[in-house]
Amino acid sequence: MERYPTRFREVLIQDCSRIQEAFEQAEAWFQRRGLFCHRWAPAEGRATTELSDFLTQQGFTVRHSTAMALARWVEQDTPEQVRILPARAMREAYRGTFIDADAAGSPATRELLAEVSLERLDDPQLDMVVALWDKQPVGRCGLYQVGDIARVMSLSVLPAFAGRGVEQALLAHVLALARRLTLRYIFVQVDETDASRRILLEEAGFVADGEIVEFERDRPGSLGVAP
Repeated sequence: MERYPTRFREVLIQDCSRIQEAFEQAEAWFQRRGLFCHRWAPAEGRATTELSDFLTQQGFTVRHSTAMALARWVEQDTPEQVRILPARAMREAYRGTFIDADAAGSPATRELLAEVSLERLDDPQLDMVVALWDKQPVGRCGLYQVGDIARVMSLSVLPAFAGRGVEQALLAHVLALARRLTLRYIFVQVDETDASRRILLEEAGFVADGEIVEFERDRPGSLGVAP
């Protein structure tokens, strides 16, 4: 999946006997469209050793994360100061969760990421919400749906408001939406080194359900915008 700076693309390579051949096909596919291949994800059941050896030589870095599935519904309280609103109706507030001085990254990176994310709000499969603390935008979270499967994504709270229940409130909101939509499978991806986020998700009813290995790289000279 590629998003640099404003477009999403995916290419599936088949019938290649060598990694080099598959890599060249993928590079050519993106280059013809003026895009940049940012991420490789191995096919299900494929060993990653050979792919890792090759892609690291091409400038990719391996990223290990855990797939977590919702195993039970958990009721969570929302702090009185927090309001959760649809991001489509609160675009400037949503932008504020990226470009606020407390957000991570350089100002230029935050601005670019905000523009990209604002464009994606029009995706009909994505329900994104923004958290306000006494009218100040402090966090965001989304629910991406494909059929009866959904992924919780982009859960983020400004550092100054961490530990105040905002993350729990955002999670509770999107999970309540998933419940109303009677979605059968709800997943989230978390970096394997992020112990605090994993505990948060476990408290919300998620359990580990598998490991994910991906390979990522930044465009040379880019702002290093994360997916």
